[in-house]
Amino acid sequence: MFKFFLITSFLGGLANLVQAPWNIFFLIFLIFPILYIIIDAEIRDLDYRKRFISIFILLGGFLYFYFLFGFSWIIYAFEFKPELYSFKYITLFGLPLLMLFFTLPSFIIPTFFWDTKFSKMLSLAACISIGEFLRGNIFTGFSWNNFSHSLAINDNLMQIFSVTGQYLATFILLLAAQFVLFILKKREYLKASLLFIILPVIFFYGSFRIEENHFFDNKNISVIQPNVLQIDKINNSNAYENIKDLIDLSNNHEADLIIWPESSVPLLLQYNSEAIQFITDSLLSNGEILIGNITYQDNNFRNSALLIDQDNKIKEIYHKIHLVPFGEYMPFKNVLSKLPFLKIITGDIGFENGKEIKSINTKLGTARIVICYEIIFPEEINPNREDFDFIINITNDAWFGNSSGPYQHLNSSRFRAIEQGIPVFRSANTGISAVIDPYGRVIELIELGSKGSIVSPLVKKTTTTYYSKVGDFLFFSVLILTLLILVFLKKKKNYG
Repeated sequence: MFKFFLITSFLGGLANLVQAPWNIFFLIFLIFPILYIIIDAEIRDLDYRKRFISIFILLGGFLYFYFLFGFSWIIYAFEFKPELYSFKYITLFGLPLLMLFFTLPSFIIPTFFWDTKFSKMLSLAACISIGEFLRGNIFTGFSWNNFSHSLAINDNLMQIFSVTGQYLATFILLLAAQFVLFILKKREYLKASLLFIILPVIFFYGSFRIEENHFFDNKNISVIQPNVLQIDKINNSNAYENIKDLIDLSNNHEADLIIWPESSVPLLLQYNSEAIQFITDSLLSNGEILIGNITYQDNNFRNSALLIDQDNKIKEIYHKIHLVPFGEYMPFKNVLSKLPFLKIITGDIGFENGKEIKSINTKLGTARIVICYEIIFPEEINPNREDFDFIINITNDAWFGNSSGPYQHLNSSRFRAIEQGIPVFRSANTGISAVIDPYGRVIELIELGSKGSIVSPLVKKTTTTYYSKVGDFLFFSVLILTLLILVFLKKKKNYG
């Protein structure tokens, strides 16, 4: 068992290479057949109790090390918070354990339905995809590095998200990845072909779906990336120079809407009309500007975005809904603050979350604002089924340095564009800023660690996607069908 645990743990760490920025996609067709073979060799003759324990050890080891290496970029943020430095390695090793705990209920599927070869393959794919849904929704959720995100390797393959969303896409991908298992012993070429053909079908669907972009005339959006070091933002050093840089970058092009990144101005603009006047007077464009800014109301700070019009008035405010636990707020603060060793991280500093997911009306159309990692939650982008024209994602990925995090964060924006069929304009403090079309293709970007600006005409959205209409309904429908098939196969095996 220990030898198998070491192998599956190694496979879990290796599986990160299918994600950005490495994108070694073919590994998924090697890793999951090996994982299947190891689990099968260990559990096929065990009773349910021993089977669950073995799955917890083997599949748990796989997932733990997948999360450990996949989320390791998070610890860069601790370099900028000395008071939290002692929690750096608690987070590094504890977060994967928490994610594993959230996925634990999904282990019931292979425990009960590890019977025929096809039911084993179905149960493994269902287990992983259900686990992704659970860890993306339990507590505050962390829907990062789902296996379906490896489809970002190809624009055509990504288009399946317009129908399935990310969780069902994982289920389908992992079924396809196991096709080789049908030809290892019995040479069941027909069954293998049915699974193998899934990927070409997805590819051709994508090639059929993607069309040339159509742009609005005289509707230009400018995305700004100032590339301010996180240590400078924290120390609030050179605040004037930072604002001046933002203005200079904004004046490189004429635009109807200018987008500055998350927390880009170190002033409470809602109470500083002089600063707003200075910014708007300094801009050459006679349009609107969206600024990531901290707001204060009712004794609470909020992470917000302010839309300022040509008359120097704050036209709209969006408050971030989905805050980062332990980063932007302290969960269970009243309880944790009573523990002496946690008092240091349960002080009075923190954000109040917004209360309403809503669109804002710009002069170019209706926009959905998402701040930072709100973009990784597909079910929260448009829960009210509003008619958006584009998504604006403002973020500050300077927290995570030159790691895999910013690249994977960018891919989340691409998938949300595909799911909703609308463009995404992404402004990051230090990368990666981008203009993304409704098919998830990057029209133009500013690299990580670079300063610059992008101006782009507004891309017209596509026809309404299936996913934007029904969300994850199809995922749950397929899961129910899969469970029915698994029950049927189990009964067939037991009773002939």
